[in-house]
Amino acid sequence: MSEIRALIEQLVAAGLDPVEAAEIVTRAALHGAANAPKHRSAGAIRQERYRRNKASQVTESDGSDDPSSPEGSSPTPPSPKPQSSIPPSPPKGGSSPTAVDQVVTAFSEMARQSGLSVPWAVTASRRRSLLLRIEEHGLPAVLDAIERIGRSRFCRGENDRGWRADLDFLCQPKSFVSILEGKYDDRPLQQSQAPPRESEHARHQRECREAIQRKLNGNGHDEFASTGPAFDLEPGDFRAH
Repeated sequence: MSEIRALIEQLVAAGLDPVEAAEIVTRAALHGAANAPKHRSAGAIRQERYRRNKASQVTESDGSDDPSSPEGSSPTPPSPKPQSSIPPSPPKGGSSPTAVDQVVTAFSEMARQSGLSVPWAVTASRRRSLLLRIEEHGLPAVLDAIERIGRSRFCRGENDRGWRADLDFLCQPKSFVSILEGKYDDRPLQQSQAPPRESEHARHQRECREAIQRKLNGNGHDEFASTGPAFDLEPGDFRAH
């Protein structure tokens, strides 16, 4: 305030009216305040410094690019990771599409030789089922089941319904286990048993019947009934009366 008062006194001493001198000083003060730099807060200063540092980092990264690349070109994409040369391990049980094809081929050959239905198409459902059977029991067990079907009279249609096995029968979990357990294997034919040994009592009765039959067929008179011996067929008594 002392400086403003001193300026006004100087203007009055120079011959200006005190009111006019005060207006001139006031206008000058307002004009200087408008043009003076604004005071910024500490946060604004930190933000300004952060933006400047960020811009400088971008400039440095642009300058470190390959000089042979044209200006304004897009950055070089990252090179793909090299693939491992180790092949993936096969599923559990050694199953693979090749194993499924081997099973289908073996079944088709067996079906042609046994008169069964040859599979026309291996659908996705059949392939999944065969893969499961291979993983659960192994490829040798599946091939053994196919051979058992070919040797089974029941599976070849020799049953009361005329039913014949097909590829779906092999794919089913329950029937597959039954095949391996020998449920459909042929049973050995029972050998004809020799007639039981004739007892002494049975032999005596047979001889008596044969003698009576011969007597009746050879003589039509009543002499046999009156003069012939009478046989008692009770067990254990072979005496003639």
